[in-house]
Amino acid sequence: MAMLGTDVREVMETILPDEALIALISKAGFQQRERKCEALLLLRMMILCAASGRGGRQADIAEDYFAAGSEAVTRSSFYSWFGPSLEEVMEGIRDRTLAYARSLQVDLPGVLGKHVRDWHVLDSSTVKLPAALMDMYPGTGDYAALKIHKRFSVGIGTTVDYWLSPAREHDAQHLVLDESWRGLGILCDLGYASFGLLHACETFDMRYVIRLKDNWKPKVQVIVRGSVSDTFTPGTDLDMLIADECLSSTARSLMPT
Repeated sequence: MAMLGTDVREVMETILPDEALIALISKAGFQQRERKCEALLLLRMMILCAASGRGGRQADIAEDYFAAGSEAVTRSSFYSWFGPSLEEVMEGIRDRTLAYARSLQVDLPGVLGKHVRDWHVLDSSTVKLPAALMDMYPGTGDYAALKIHKRFSVGIGTTVDYWLSPAREHDAQHLVLDESWRGLGILCDLGYASFGLLHACETFDMRYVIRLKDNWKPKVQVIVRGSVSDTFTPGTDLDMLIADECLSSTARSLMPT
């Protein structure tokens, strides 16, 4: 459902009120260095443009910023504002916004919340970058690119964390489970799947939903839903149960051999 202008204003004033943004601007010294910049307006435009279909490009931010009635400056002057002090402000906005999202009440009705305190979905998106950044963010070919790894909470209904990695590197090495994940459920694609992930889930009492890799030979330990048409012995190969048409449900725990 699309948000109305009043909805956007309410969200902005709740999570990022003017006084919070002014404190971040003052801490970074951004307004002192960029006297012609209307810092609050610029930050609002950056946030709104990032959530639009245009992708938050500097040219799009400039267009909306000037259209809102700000003091006219040259394009080169506008682009010069995008330096370390503005980066510091945006990092503060990121931290404040994610902290607010993680503080919301989890809502997992019915079976979704029966065995976990929340379900988190992991996914990554690849963004191509200018060639000058290839040393820092090498892509899978002769180009620069990074991956944005997003952690989405089903119970809260929004992203609660994200991190970056070079696009050339495998997703699995950039997912580290620790004590903070205890009791959660995790849903991720094959890019994150590994034996290490499964062992970590067992260690931290987590549930997981992933597709099986072709070279994995799992054994069925427990069947908790569905039906069994023949005798089932714990530890039987999954492929054998499916081939014999004995198993017609999803197993709760699939452990690699």
